Amino acid sequence: MPDWVVHVAVAWSLCRILRFKYPQFNQPNTVLVMVGSVFPDALKVSILFELMGQDWWDYIYVVHLPIGSFLLAGIASLLFQKKKEAFLFLSLGIITHYALDLLLIQMGYGMYLFYPASWMGFTVNLVPNDDYYITIVALFIALVVYVLSEWKERKIRSED
Repeated sequence: MPDWVVHVAVAWSLCRILRFKYPQFNQPNTVLVMVGSVFPDALKVSILFELMGQDWWDYIYVVHLPIGSFLLAGIASLLFQKKKEAFLFLSLGIITHYALDLLLIQMGYGMYLFYPASWMGFTVNLVPNDDYYITIVALFIALVVYVLSEWKERKIRSED
């Protein structure tokens, strides 16, 4: 089940791997990608409203659609000096989120990736929603990426 841990671990691993070739994937931008990877799940704030007796699921659900997630990234990018760069890194995180969610076995019709242009649902139907092995695999991959990247950086520093 791609939970927040999986989304953040995959986003971090991707950025760490891309950092070998592209210096733009430094630590601050990696954090932006990781934050963007949980933006679509911002709809979970509805749980707090539900505890207060309010039903906000229908109003906030648009955040878990690509159009809502990218709008949220656009609004959040206004808080940065380099707005375009912040938006692009947040968007990369959002894309990793939807790529992972596509792997899930969806109830119903799948994810509406092209809403409002199309109501067609998409899913790959590979991973059950209650499978936590994907969390273990994502964390293991993140650990391997961390060890290899630290080894490579030490090797580069020792050559200098």
